[in-house]
Amino acid sequence: MGVEKVPKYDIPTVKVDYVFIELDKMKPHEQLVQKELEDFIESVTGSGIFWKPMLLAKIPGTGEYLIVDGHHRWAGLQKLGAKRAPSVILDYFSDDVKVYTWYPAFKGNLEEVLERLRKEGLEVIEDPDAEEKAERGEIAFAIVGEKSLAIQGGLEEQKVVSRVLDEMNQEGKIELIYYGLKEDAREDIEKGEIDYVFIRKAPSKEEVMELVKRGEVYSPKTTRHVLPFNPDKIDVKLEELF
Repeated sequence: MGVEKVPKYDIPTVKVDYVFIELDKMKPHEQLVQKELEDFIESVTGSGIFWKPMLLAKIPGTGEYLIVDGHHRWAGLQKLGAKRAPSVILDYFSDDVKVYTWYPAFKGNLEEVLERLRKEGLEVIEDPDAEEKAERGEIAFAIVGEKSLAIQGGLEEQKVVSRVLDEMNQEGKIELIYYGLKEDAREDIEKGEIDYVFIRKAPSKEEVMELVKRGEVYSPKTTRHVLPFNPDKIDVKLEELF
């Protein structure tokens, strides 16, 4: 899925109390990345230890839980036939829990990227106001660099963009980087380290919850949650999850 450039935060790592939650009560809000799923399965079956708890939040009005962090752990355990996972329940609507987005960026040939996007049926046009429209959620993405372009559409078009960028990265056509802050991406554009960044509106917590209630998911790396703590490692035997 590309390299991540994560903003630096002073977030403490704390020992957490966890509870066991049934996997079938957990609901994803983003699509899976096959390679990350395979990597988790290989890691957990090799070590026999589940060391990173699921981070969940109650979905209002239901007995189910939003997966805030742990999509591939959840899917991997399900694939292995497990029934439950150690989990930390978050107060999702607390001011201490923030939700932002990731900004995909690339080093490579813009015309090749545009050709692939248009082959997928996406409408991409030059638009000097694309960034402002993207921030308001009026378009799927703005592509910002030497030029300013708008990709029309919404969540489904974002999924297509995500897939195309991932494929081109795997093919070696582009170098894909995900930025936690668009300001960092702009600095790297000025330095010549990347060529273009894709800008979109960050979803709100309410939008995340409503999406999950509808049984839908975002494209991978749409949400970037920042929490008041990082959970310390736990030591739970894989066999305890069946």
